Parts: sequence; structure tokens; C-alpha cells
Amino acid sequence: MFKMIKNRLLERQLEKCGIDSFESIDSKKFKSLLRIVESTYDEYENNLKTLDRSLEIASGEMQEALKRNKEQSWRMIQQSRLASMGKMINMIAHQWRQPLNAISLTVSDLKIKMMMGKIDTNTLENGLEKVIMYVRHLSETVDDFRDFFKTDKKTGETSFKEIVESVRAIIEASVKNNSIHIHYSLDPDARFVSYPNELKQVVLNLVKNAEDVLIERSVENPRIEIVSGRIEGKHYLKVKDNGGGISEDILGRIYEPDFSTKEGSGTGIGLYMSKIIIEEHCKGKLKVENDEDGAVFTIELES
Repeated sequence: MFKMIKNRLLERQLEKCGIDSFESIDSKKFKSLLRIVESTYDEYENNLKTLDRSLEIASGEMQEALKRNKEQSWRMIQQSRLASMGKMINMIAHQWRQPLNAISLTVSDLKIKMMMGKIDTNTLENGLEKVIMYVRHLSETVDDFRDFFKTDKKTGETSFKEIVESVRAIIEASVKNNSIHIHYSLDPDARFVSYPNELKQVVLNLVKNAEDVLIERSVENPRIEIVSGRIEGKHYLKVKDNGGGISEDILGRIYEPDFSTKEGSGTGIGLYMSKIIIEEHCKGKLKVENDEDGAVFTIELES
């Protein structure tokens, strides 16, 4: 095949010179053939140089593009880290509100009892122990969120009952002060392996959001219901309130990082981070729906 192509090329070059065969060639026609061959060679060489130059330019442009992409990727990583730090700081502030409020209420209660002369050693010691517990929680919150975006987080066996009990100690003073009744129905035997500290942050967020809604809407006989159990091989925790629910118009947006239902005071970071913890870290599901009384948040984890 290649031989046939070469023969045809040769025939075309010979035709340009008016040569029918090699037997009829003369010196004039031979010189004409040489000029055509030289011209063809020069054209081929120029095309080859152009191709080499094009490849060199393309290679340079590709290297420059790779360099720009690498720099852009680095900037994106830095921006992501800064954004994560900002979200983490906002989240710590969000989490600190509750224990700081509890400390304030506890100290105020002790101060009032001292002014009224109704304080004894046991009451004082119990109050101070609560304050120490709240301060310890503040410290633990910083430790928890400092390692929030690391991949070497440790898992441990726990239960929703244990997690809710630890959260209960933090929210107790605030809900009592706002006359909110919390009903607990927790399965003590449903244990699983997960990230206890991060789950505690999520539950605290959900309960705090429910409390905020009940206060903002001035709900009569405000209540929160926290239920845990196991069904179809999955562990679940439900946090329900009677605050009237979430508008259907915004129900699909509540997990967005900058969206909040609290006008002027909300950051939207709490539910966003909760979604990340449950679905990306714990490989579970965080769902929300409305029932006849209010919003229902459900955490589902695999056994």
C-alpha cells in the first residue's frame, strides 16, 4: 500500500515536469524535476518546523494553564480553610450561648438566695458545681470544633440516651427559666458506634432551635419532645416542638449555610453544620418535617 502511494506521488511529480517515463527524460526536464523535489522538500521542512513550533507553543500554554490551575486550586483550598474557620467560630459562638446563659442564671439564682438569706452550704456547692460543669462544656466545645474538620476523629460506643442526658444538663436551666416542658422517651438499650461529641453538638442545636422558636412565637404551654429508639435496623432520635412548624416555602432551604429563619439574629450555621455532621461524618440522615403541632427533626443512624 505504501509503495503504491509513493509511486503515485512520483507519477504526479513527473507529470508536472512533462515526463512520461524515465526513458524519455532529458537534462532540462530532469532539472525541472529536481526543482520540484527541492521545493516539495522545503515545503515539507517548513511545515515540520511550523508544526514543531506549534507544539512548543501549545506545550508552553499547557504548562502555564497547569500552573494557573495549581495556583487557583491552592487559593481555593486556602479560601475553603478560611471559610471553615469562620463557620467554626460562628458555630462555637452559637454553642456557647446556652452554657453562658446557664452560668448567668445559676449565679443570679445564688445571688438572690444570698440576698434573701436563704442559702446554705449545700445549695452553694451545688450551684458552683453547675457553674464548673458549664465552664467545662465551654472548653470541650472549643476542643470538639478545633478538630471538627480533621479526618482522625475517634469513634466510640454510645446511645442517644447518653447523648441527650449530657445535653440535658446544659439546657436545663434555660428551658426551666422560660417555662418550657421537655418530655423524654429514650431507649437505654439502643447502642451504636459513632462520634459522641459531634452528635451532642447536633442534638444541642436542635433543642436550642426548638427553644428559640417557642420563645420567639410566645407559644402557650410550650413543650419539646425528645424520643429515641430503633426501627428496621436504624437508630433514630426525634426532636419535636409545638411551635407551629416551618413554612413550606422555606422548608427546603433550612440547611443552606447562610439561610436563617431568625430575622437579624440568625447565622444559619447551626443546621448547616448539623447536616454535615450527621450525613458526611456519621453517614446517617438528618430529616425535617411538620406535624400537627410543629417541626419534627429526625436523626437516623445505621446500626
